[in-house]
Amino acid sequence: MTSQITRLALCSSVLALAAGTAAAQTAPPGPGTTPSAPAPATVEAGSQTVTAQPGDTPTEDIIVTGFRASLASAINAKRESIGAIDVIKAEDIAKFPDNNLAESIQRVPGVSIGRDAGEGRSITVRGLGAQFTRIRINGMEALSTTTSTDSSGGANRGRGFDFNVFASELFSSITVRKTQSAEIDEGSLGATVDLQTAHPLDYKKTTFAASVQGNYNDLRKAVDPRLAALFTTKLFDDTVGVLVSAAYSRSRKYEDGAGTVGFDTTNTNGGYCAPVGYAPTNPPLSGANGTTATACSTGVARPANTPENVAAYNTVNAGGGTAVHAPRLPRYGRLTHDQKRLGLTGSIQWQPSSHTLLTFDALYSNYHATREENFIEAFSFSRALSNNGKPQTAVRQAEVNGAGDLVYGVFDNVDIRSETRFTDFTTKFQQYTLNGRQDLASWWTLTGAIGYSKSDLEVPIDTTLTIDRPNSQNYSWDYRQDSRHPILNYGFDVTNPANFGFINNTSEIRLSTSSSINTFKNASLQSNMKLLDGLNLKIGGSYKRFEFKSSATGRAVNSLLVPALPAGTTVADLTRVLTGFGQGFKVPSPTPTSWVTPDLDKFVKVFDIFSNTGTFAQNGVENTSARGNIRSVTEDDKAGYGQVEFDGDRLFGFPLRGDIGVRYVQTSQSSNGYQLVGTAPVLVTAKRTYDNWLPSLNLAYSPVNTVIFRLGASQVIARPDLGNLTPGGSITVTGARSVTVGNPNLDPIKAKTLDLAVEWYPTRDSLLSVAYFYKKISTYIQTLQEDLPFNQLGLDPVLLANSTTAPTDIFTSRRPFNTPGGPLKGFEINAQTALPLNFLPEWLNHFGVLANYTHVTSKINYVLTSANGVPILTTTAALVGLSKNAANATAYFDDGKFSIRGSIAYRGGFLVSVPGGNTGNDVNGQSKITTIDANLSYQVNDYLKITMQGLNLTDAAVDQYQGTDRNSPFINTHTGRQIYFGVGVKF
Repeated sequence: MTSQITRLALCSSVLALAAGTAAAQTAPPGPGTTPSAPAPATVEAGSQTVTAQPGDTPTEDIIVTGFRASLASAINAKRESIGAIDVIKAEDIAKFPDNNLAESIQRVPGVSIGRDAGEGRSITVRGLGAQFTRIRINGMEALSTTTSTDSSGGANRGRGFDFNVFASELFSSITVRKTQSAEIDEGSLGATVDLQTAHPLDYKKTTFAASVQGNYNDLRKAVDPRLAALFTTKLFDDTVGVLVSAAYSRSRKYEDGAGTVGFDTTNTNGGYCAPVGYAPTNPPLSGANGTTATACSTGVARPANTPENVAAYNTVNAGGGTAVHAPRLPRYGRLTHDQKRLGLTGSIQWQPSSHTLLTFDALYSNYHATREENFIEAFSFSRALSNNGKPQTAVRQAEVNGAGDLVYGVFDNVDIRSETRFTDFTTKFQQYTLNGRQDLASWWTLTGAIGYSKSDLEVPIDTTLTIDRPNSQNYSWDYRQDSRHPILNYGFDVTNPANFGFINNTSEIRLSTSSSINTFKNASLQSNMKLLDGLNLKIGGSYKRFEFKSSATGRAVNSLLVPALPAGTTVADLTRVLTGFGQGFKVPSPTPTSWVTPDLDKFVKVFDIFSNTGTFAQNGVENTSARGNIRSVTEDDKAGYGQVEFDGDRLFGFPLRGDIGVRYVQTSQSSNGYQLVGTAPVLVTAKRTYDNWLPSLNLAYSPVNTVIFRLGASQVIARPDLGNLTPGGSITVTGARSVTVGNPNLDPIKAKTLDLAVEWYPTRDSLLSVAYFYKKISTYIQTLQEDLPFNQLGLDPVLLANSTTAPTDIFTSRRPFNTPGGPLKGFEINAQTALPLNFLPEWLNHFGVLANYTHVTSKINYVLTSANGVPILTTTAALVGLSKNAANATAYFDDGKFSIRGSIAYRGGFLVSVPGGNTGNDVNGQSKITTIDANLSYQVNDYLKITMQGLNLTDAAVDQYQGTDRNSPFINTHTGRQIYFGVGVKF
């Protein structure tokens, strides 16, 4: 691993691979690997001298430039690799192909991405999600985390890497390793991804490059800056190289859409209020909250016993309310994102001779963002009688579709809420690495590395404010014409603040803070000995200490306890009117496109809600909601490995290259969390140690010069996600009521893998390959989600003190289990070709096409229900996060001066959770999505380039659903098209 990084520093140049529009399947050969063909000539960004390879028509060196040069170099590197490795290189100095690292990686076969605020945040490789993929920066494992909307994953307190933290201009290459070697760090089932920043000795001479772009979003209609610069030079007779780079960007976006926060069966939370005289009476005549034969609750009369009311009630109560599903919080909403990124890199290299190289790299990133979420919603349907919820609501008209969803309804006594949630967060990432290589003899090389990284996510403000209108009449929803954009009629003017109130025990002020800190300390040493020609032995070891620490606070009193308005203050003094909602999609009339929404600045001015005193004081361990996120994990990983690499005519006289080895790793974990002893929280520590032997084999065989057969086999592990390792838990008693507990004794996820591939290289810059992969996952970790009454969770009822929640109210319980797993298999097809073809006119010799397709299937055993912590019902479904089909295609023209290309990326639908959230949902899922991007550039002269790029040109929406058969809407949002335009200079 380390020697590969140093070998790259000696041998690689800045290549131009526009992976924003291409899936380049390449990588330099690993350390100690002897190429099967002469390496290409030295490459500079944007140009390359390529020697003709077997199968080429030309017989002399050919000078190619730009995008096409990068593809030719990429194919040559893939051809020389042993394992399944894909590489993406910077298109030019300080210019990565896409404006987001994840969006570049999605061009690689088998890779799909997850988005937040319209940007790539995480990756899935061959159906395996972010938690199964390890990321290394400059050769050292690292973890960067940030936060997002709840529907996009929320705060990342796991092992998944958030790529949107970084400016893409800081990096020179990305390597995606799909097969395992003994020398590669363990911990991945999907892939190991290497991110590499630029190095000064890769450049022939002193170089300065800079770019200035404007970033326009057609939904927000704002133009923001994007700046990048790089400077590098050599000193002391070219033995010392120094490089610095910087990137800054701002991005302001709207995210508009509709949602339901899930579908429940209609009997959940007590069901709807039954008409007078109707048996069985609902809610029951218990006297709770003033229920009587004529009243749903105090001051709320039951609907009259009319044929229309009875028919509507019978419709929604089919099967006792278990056969019909209805939205919990039907709503429209706007999210306002404001993101700023600052990134810096520095690199110093010292090469006093060809036998010695030292490289020091530093990387810093500051990602600061604010997000405001504004919703207008019907709140009654997600609350029980104790919270004045659904049992107060009378249904007047109802229509159920064939799938069992209540797609049309007219209701009385509906609580309408206008909600504002504001989140301010910053992720600061820093990493420092020192890599060294020393040739002890012509046959013996030592490489070593030490490194430190820290990712610090701070969320100093996470606040929700509401204003409410209880018991509104004549409210309706209609999902019949368009389930993703329903007609919502609130029955009153939602733009008039006088129609809302700020009401104690109804309205809310939620206050919280949180932080998540991840640190890595890495060290490695490797000995590479050339035993014979074409036979190398690698022996090495590594040590990693990973520390995770999470903290949180919440409001010390119930969020429903809100102060009275000061004398002379009205709701209008706390609000503003949101306008212009629904650009980019047609909001069906008479759904309002403007509404009154709480204004955070005005709340701060009137109530001083961030004073941390009095009713707005916050606490940590004592807070049932915050307690589960006050936890830590310390993990020590010690590994040693031996690996033999060979290269020669060893099978029927044809070249056979390969590596075979074994890695031993011992993992020691110590996790902390809070448990309740009686009613007092007590810090509990859980410790465990386990070890694994991980053998691996990679072969590359060439029976003819233009064909390579590859085989990879290995045993791999992925350690349990951090959120699951806590011995403690948390309880949320207001809003979305939930109980979450951990399991520090989880075993790692284990798998045996097999990869087979055949690759055909008909010309220097053409490739056709087919790969098959199989993973036998022998143990898996699943979070079981169940909706249960609080009094069935085994918790002390005193935890509900000072809240309006009853012991019979439904809570969402989440607990992790080890489950049996199951098989995962699939195939990839990858093709790319560039013209020239000798019979074509010259101007046609600058076109090219790249395309890939991936098909993956899996059968994972999931737990559906449990009793006293023991699984009692299971089902088989696809792996969470796995898209059965994914494809990318790019067409381009590049003559070295003018370049234009267009790309299309398709990701099939996938499951988000099994079982699904709420009651009666087998899955939560996300629908298929297709995005189209384009890139255009013109090289004015040797120093100046004009660029333009368009992302998501069709403004594709993110669509989530519940229920395999019902496909009930969960959330559907879009963020608009993104256009970048600017200039780049290079000297």
